[in-house]
Amino acid sequence: MEKEITTLADYMLCIKALKQKHLDAGTQRDFLYRGQATDTPLIPKILRLKPREGSLLAMEQAMLDEFKRANPLLIEPFQVRNDWDYLTLGQHYGLPTRFLDWTNNALAALWFAASSALSDQTAGSHAIVWVFTAEAEDFLPNEQDQHPFDIKESKLFRPRIIKQRINNQSGVFSVHSTEALKHRYRFEEIADYRAKMTKIKVPKSAVEAIVDDLHSLGVDAFSIFPELEGLCAYLQWKFFN
Repeated sequence: MEKEITTLADYMLCIKALKQKHLDAGTQRDFLYRGQATDTPLIPKILRLKPREGSLLAMEQAMLDEFKRANPLLIEPFQVRNDWDYLTLGQHYGLPTRFLDWTNNALAALWFAASSALSDQTAGSHAIVWVFTAEAEDFLPNEQDQHPFDIKESKLFRPRIIKQRINNQSGVFSVHSTEALKHRYRFEEIADYRAKMTKIKVPKSAVEAIVDDLHSLGVDAFSIFPELEGLCAYLQWKFFN
């Protein structure tokens, strides 16, 4: 299903209508959101890259091993316990993983989509917010019982809060199964999830006004990225065009 909105008010009404639909049907859903600067497939970063040598899966394992080995002192402050934590940390710092970022915060997803489209001159005609109305069975029951490379189905999981940014962004990840990586499946086309996805399109002409409205509500780079990177991005928006 697709919807198009041009204002923050339109967006909130759209979300409210989706929630009311499930409320009327008596179904319980966990609403997850993903903002994107442009209308690109829901595939993890590792599928957007080409391995220098060997298979994708072999390079994925080698990269994780090297990430853990290269400089333990950089990782030690985060008190990682297992490879779920290592991949969570890597994902937040740009490591190509089989994870995709989602959030329970509808406004954070819209801010990311609109602000990214505003700053990206190569973005297409629309920014996108995906809405995934997830059920309990769409989440991994206990990811600690299995390695992230061994899960049989693409699922969702909530990472440990090993970094403040995860908490501020209300972070959730989807994780592609090995089979999904091999066949390069788009998350939105996986049979169990297709009917649970809504694509909200935001015309490029509307993103600047939406970003301004979100800043008025305190949704900005510094509230979502509570580090120097976020503060600097917020100050740039505040003092420059």
